[in-house]
Amino acid sequence: MKLEEEILQRITPDEEHRRFVDRVVSDLMKKVKKEISRLNLLLEARLVGSVAKDTYLPNPDIDIFIMFPPSVSRKELETIGLDIGRRVIGGEEHYAEHPYIHGKYKGLDVDLVPCYNIENPSNIKSAVDRTPFHTDFIRKNLADNQKPEVRLLKQFMKGIGVYGAEAKIQGFSGYLVELLVLKYGDFLSTVKSASEWKRGETLWLERRGDIKFNDPLIFYDPVDLTRNVASPVSIDSFSRFIYACSSYLREKDERFFFPKKKEDWKIKKIREFFKKRETAVVIVRFNRPNIVDDDLYPQIRKTEESAVNLLESHDFIVINRASHVDRHVLIAFELQSSKLPIAKRHEGPPMWIDHSKRFLEKWKGGKGLSEPFIDQGKLVVIAKREYVDAAELLRQRIKTASLGKDFKGMRFDVVSGKEVFRKDYRRIMTDLLDKRMPWEI
Repeated sequence: MKLEEEILQRITPDEEHRRFVDRVVSDLMKKVKKEISRLNLLLEARLVGSVAKDTYLPNPDIDIFIMFPPSVSRKELETIGLDIGRRVIGGEEHYAEHPYIHGKYKGLDVDLVPCYNIENPSNIKSAVDRTPFHTDFIRKNLADNQKPEVRLLKQFMKGIGVYGAEAKIQGFSGYLVELLVLKYGDFLSTVKSASEWKRGETLWLERRGDIKFNDPLIFYDPVDLTRNVASPVSIDSFSRFIYACSSYLREKDERFFFPKKKEDWKIKKIREFFKKRETAVVIVRFNRPNIVDDDLYPQIRKTEESAVNLLESHDFIVINRASHVDRHVLIAFELQSSKLPIAKRHEGPPMWIDHSKRFLEKWKGGKGLSEPFIDQGKLVVIAKREYVDAAELLRQRIKTASLGKDFKGMRFDVVSGKEVFRKDYRRIMTDLLDKRMPWEI
């Protein structure tokens, strides 16, 4: 039996699971319609997403849209839609372009999303209004024999860590996976084609849109040619998918679909690696704010990038970084050195430039570690560094950096030296050092 056939046997919902999913959907639809019947509004409940398209993997998310007439105000849509969602599943409020309710029902994740019932996708009032059109398009165009191919591609992407358009993953949405199978025909053809993708790869089905995009991957939405379905795919997810496809074609392995768990390294091994590398680590640690992942992860990336800029602006060379989230947010930076000499070469203008006088006035008279001198025609002084310790720099200045809005005012702990070799930090130190891809573990 071919590997793909074995994987399909594991990921295709059996009849019992299908009946269970159908019962859950039926129960939820009845509950939503009951709540709708209490209101004097022309609302419609609609199943969308992978369950509606029969492209789901076991234990799927259930996506039900509560569709409002376009005449209803945005505020009313949100208030009434959220109220219906809370009455049906309780759950918590999440936010995309506007709020929706996320919860669980009989063990499955459920999203109840208010949207507008639009006749033409070119007239949408919010991004989620397109989703019913996406569902209709796939149901109409995806052949039955392509549904297993979609499942294979979804599981492959899930295994390598690029499945999901949410902020945490920045990868491929289910709809994009379905479009790729429509484009290339099946799983293996998609993998072969993707192994040769280049940055800016531009795809479409029947027609190419006119708008130019600057994303790593472009796939014009057949439902709305002004939109790039692949816009959430980050350059790292795009590159990882290409790498995984090339690797899979060289040597097929079930670990592409079901990777082994990466084990945390022992402290002794971590110490040995850093001793061999002759580098240093500083870790920024703070409490995880009570916000949803789609708000959290962009702010972590912004804070991480800002901290790198802060370090590098003071001559600390960042060669590696990683972040990890549980009860705390941890951001680790591996530096060529966490300590620098107090002396720093500071170059000024050539002597014949007007600014040279100001440079001399600023630095003459023992204001640096040397008097100004001329080297290769330029004025130069040996100046004192403001910060010689990376950890101290972060302690003093991290709050002045460009932080995520929900991180402002929080307490930041900066861990360095021997303290980084505590058990609390095994996970992030492993992520920093063990760069194997999921299928290589």
